[in-house]
Amino acid sequence: MNQDEVRKRLKEELKIPAFSGNLPDKEFTEEEYQKLKQDLLQYFEDYVRNVEN
Repeated sequence: MNQDEVRKRLKEELKIPAFSGNLPDKEFTEEEYQKLKQDLLQYFEDYVRNVEN
């Protein structure tokens, strides 16, 4: 999938309608997509939710 498809999936799956992350212009495999998604979730846990508490 290309970067636009990755952005669209992330917006839907993570419920972030305004997501516009800077992604490389390349074809992503499903494995790369899942890694990117996990990295975003981990970032949220480490830097966003941690500040909320």
